[in-house]
Amino acid sequence: MELVLTKVDLEPLPKHNEDLIIEPSGFLTSEYKAVVNENYTKKDTTSIFSIKQRIKSRNYRTCCNAEIALKLSIFLTIILLIFN
Repeated sequence: MELVLTKVDLEPLPKHNEDLIIEPSGFLTSEYKAVVNENYTKKDTTSIFSIKQRIKSRNYRTCCNAEIALKLSIFLTIILLIFN
């Protein structure tokens, strides 16, 4: 088995004086964003999307009382253990 080494004269890549991306071209154009915002504000209250949004907003507004009681009891237990 032989190892063959070859030397190839490679030229460095030419440097670009200007950026390849001049302006960002996002997936969402301003026209699309305007349509989405308009549809979001004019959504029907009986649509599945609006029902899901209402459920999510209610879940985020209300807190679970058991969670608060558990966190408070753990906090007080740790405080009592530290100072005793």
